[in-house]
Amino acid sequence: MAVQETINIGALPNDGDGDPLRTAFGKINNNFSVLFSSDFSTSEAYSVGNTAAQIIFQTPALTFTQGVFQINSQDLNTANRQNITLVASSSSASTVKWNGHSTLFTGSPLTAYDIDISGSNVRILVNPLVNSTIFHFISAQVTTVGETTVGLDLELDGYTAGDLLSTENSLDLSTET
Repeated sequence: MAVQETINIGALPNDGDGDPLRTAFGKINNNFSVLFSSDFSTSEAYSVGNTAAQIIFQTPALTFTQGVFQINSQDLNTANRQNITLVASSSSASTVKWNGHSTLFTGSPLTAYDIDISGSNVRILVNPLVNSTIFHFISAQVTTVGETTVGLDLELDGYTAGDLLSTENSLDLSTET
């Protein structure tokens, strides 16, 4: 994890001992990019049957500070749908607080939602109210603290590692021969 960069303001106003403006603003940019990394993503998940606590989304709890999730859930066997916005925040890797709002139903309600931390992940869980297959489209904006490492660096002859392509979650990539 990166360390906060402190701007040297000198001992007295205009004493010439502080950081030059360019250096100071560089430190400001670095502090904000480390403090407020934000990731926007979409994903899809299915819940099958009416078993409680089915996981439809998860993200690492260690760096999670807050998230806004818009979820569209649709019963694949009927015209029933529901949309909800979930907002969650955490100040530790062991507890999360959340609420749901702006639920909109088309037809009958399909599922209830829950958010917890388990296995080092913040998880969104569904508790289906129907014994059916439900498709969940999740739009997530997650804010994290600290620097995030993105995937695995690839290297080709004549190019520096990381200059070409990396993957999320350290996925292994291979090519055809």
